[in-house]
Amino acid sequence: MDYVVTAALQPPVQATVLDELQQEGVVSLLDRQLGQVEGVTGPESEEIDVLDYRINASAEGVTVMLALDAPSLRAAEEAAAQVLDELIGESEQLVNWTVAQSEVRITEDEFNQSLAAASGSSEEPRDEIEAALEAAVDEALGDSETSMPGTAAPDGGSWRDRLIELAPRLRAFDSTAFAPSGEADQETTRLAAGALIHAVSVVTDELFYDELALTINDATVREAVGLLVLEELPPCYQHRYDSRFTRALLLSSAAVAARLTERSWTPPRCVAESLALRLLVNEARVVLEAAELLEWEQSEPLFATFTGRAFADTGHEELYEVDFPLVSGAEFDEPSTEISQARIIEVEDALRVRGLAFEQWFQVRAQEPFENSDGLHPYLP
Repeated sequence: MDYVVTAALQPPVQATVLDELQQEGVVSLLDRQLGQVEGVTGPESEEIDVLDYRINASAEGVTVMLALDAPSLRAAEEAAAQVLDELIGESEQLVNWTVAQSEVRITEDEFNQSLAAASGSSEEPRDEIEAALEAAVDEALGDSETSMPGTAAPDGGSWRDRLIELAPRLRAFDSTAFAPSGEADQETTRLAAGALIHAVSVVTDELFYDELALTINDATVREAVGLLVLEELPPCYQHRYDSRFTRALLLSSAAVAARLTERSWTPPRCVAESLALRLLVNEARVVLEAAELLEWEQSEPLFATFTGRAFADTGHEELYEVDFPLVSGAEFDEPSTEISQARIIEVEDALRVRGLAFEQWFQVRAQEPFENSDGLHPYLP
């Protein structure tokens, strides 16, 4: 399992504030040292790979994000702390610095794989755009790591308590929403409900991250690497997912998240809202598995039951069955593909008939229960 661990490094007590030069110096030093680390031995002598890292300095200290391939959440946190403790111990310039905390930030496995693929060799020069992207992303994520609900749970027991604490905020559904047999196991259903509420924070933060990355690079998902959540959308339209689309999807996900906390449930009103809810469900299952509370197979029937209650229809799943890019005209620039332009047009026309073509994603469905629904946000296309 892949994890992203956020660790806080604190300077000596006598160094109350780091000036800009000191901040740059610490980042440069840690970057040089972490670039040489490939792995670490875990608490039970298991090998843990260091996939990638990000460093962000402030006047109060340094935040390091480490992407690790570890067998468990606790092993990832302990391995990250061990790596940084060793770097501090081996550096004369970091004498009396300490690792204040080492906490997992749960993300999708796909993100970590792309993060590792994007890292490349530590000896390769990074161009100005990549460096600017990393700096902006680190700055944007700096505050969210400490404020996001649930990210500071240090072990399985704490995650259990945190998710059960969040569960009552899912007011739109009763306890049977996650009960395949109709009879609810109270603790299991509360864990599932709490994980769904926690997933709102994670997916929202990740969409902000992806939007920033696409904006700085003036890119689409098809051209980008190291994204957190957009790569989970139907791959056939990756060339259409740019920064403005991501902002629109953020508004759609916010609408869905808000309705989860209302006293009655309104199903997703458009394709974008359906996809946003799907992202939340997937992240909730990732949280439960990564926190070692429910295996992926165990959570499947729970969320299959929830999906049956939450979606007016699951037509959006058809988009994932299209296994080639739906590009047209000037965009059709892949001579290696065996898919003809005529076939692409045929598939898109079929999707359009079912209301699934990309330009229809933010349109309210013209049938019950949506005929009298409020309109979508004015920003949406």
